[in-house]
Amino acid sequence: MGYLWRVRLSSFLAGASTASAAGFFLLYKDHLVARAAITQQVEDVKRIFEKHYETLNHRIIAMEKREESGANKEASD
Repeated sequence: MGYLWRVRLSSFLAGASTASAAGFFLLYKDHLVARAAITQQVEDVKRIFEKHYETLNHRIIAMEKREESGANKEASD
């Protein structure tokens, strides 16, 4: 009776450890996929903000040039 109980217990522990390892592997792969997706989303947002920044920067430069040329005209009058 003791031998049978020991065999069943070792079989249960082997199955539990195998299931644990498989579960860990699946969670790890899921973590990697989620991390890659989040990284891609952050890169997309970064690229969009850089475009907006450049557009705003060009607009500010154009406004400053207009103000400078207006100030130069007033000074020459």
